Amino acid sequence: MSAGYRGYRLFGHRATIQDVITAQRQALDKALTEAPSADLARPLDDLVAEFVERFRLDVPRLDRAGITQLPIEEVDIDVSQDPMRDIRDRGRPFYLKGTAVRISVPFSGEPELFQFGTSYFATPIAAEIDGNRLILTHAEIDPSKEAITRDFDSRLNRIEDILRQSQQAAEDWNRQISGIVRPRLEARHTKLEKDKKLLLEDPMTPAAPPSAAPPASAGKRLVTERFDVFISHASEDKDSIARPLYWELNAQGVTVWFDEAVLELGDGLRRKIDEGLTKCRYGVVILSPHFFRKQWPQKELDGLVARETASGEKAVLPVWHEIDRDAVLAYSPTLADRVAARSAEGVAVVATKILAVLKK
Repeated sequence: MSAGYRGYRLFGHRATIQDVITAQRQALDKALTEAPSADLARPLDDLVAEFVERFRLDVPRLDRAGITQLPIEEVDIDVSQDPMRDIRDRGRPFYLKGTAVRISVPFSGEPELFQFGTSYFATPIAAEIDGNRLILTHAEIDPSKEAITRDFDSRLNRIEDILRQSQQAAEDWNRQISGIVRPRLEARHTKLEKDKKLLLEDPMTPAAPPSAAPPASAGKRLVTERFDVFISHASEDKDSIARPLYWELNAQGVTVWFDEAVLELGDGLRRKIDEGLTKCRYGVVILSPHFFRKQWPQKELDGLVARETASGEKAVLPVWHEIDRDAVLAYSPTLADRVAARSAEGVAVVATKILAVLKK
């Protein structure tokens, strides 16, 4: 029998919860230093409470009592790497029909913290994040109820063990925030009050600066932000690959144009996509059966290819998702010849390959 798991990998980031706390401490120090002087006139307790809420960490907690089973699905399972099967070409996927059993596990807390374990050597755990739910999938050619239950219990126990350690570290940090913030704000407030006594009673009146017409851009929001990559994808692939890849790249410091993170209410879709294409160094194009059936993603790809043609520089970074070379070849022989990452390798591996290109 061959088993496999689909989706995002929990605790797969190279950083740990302690690294997150260190980053929070540095960000808090910067925020305290740069806090506007006008804010210091507000009640101290209110300011402290706001800083605590802003920089505290809320590690997820699973609600096992709320676990529900989702509909059973028939799925294609790649058995090309199964040593027990006689497969000649193991460099290409070889699919057999199998059964996927899924459970939904509600949780509270910040889903982003599922990326970070407590050790640099922790083994990632297969699961998907869907809003405030974890989705665990057991996919197998011929599954048994005992094997499914054993697998889910094992993964949930491992997840909760890591979360408990992270929660302890986060709670220690949360208790420290108030003690860091209050004396820093009090010291700045005291200095500002002292500085007020330096105001001269009869200062010299400075000459008024010459009036000037407001710049043509006054009243307009200038958008100058640039991005490392643009993720072009079909909406059906958002949960399975696009959003997890965005989280992984973003966590590693890559600036990403991703529709749900960039588009705001009232934005024109075509205009914003064109803007994103021009402001990105590369376009990560997630090629899938859904992609080739969609109009918008193909227009995005056309825009990137046109940019390559005009500049002579590579702009398209393809990722094959639930698709093989023959399917890509049928759509575009040129695309099929490009070196591509495969989502089956895992989101972390795909992100690493993208980072390698960005660093060149």
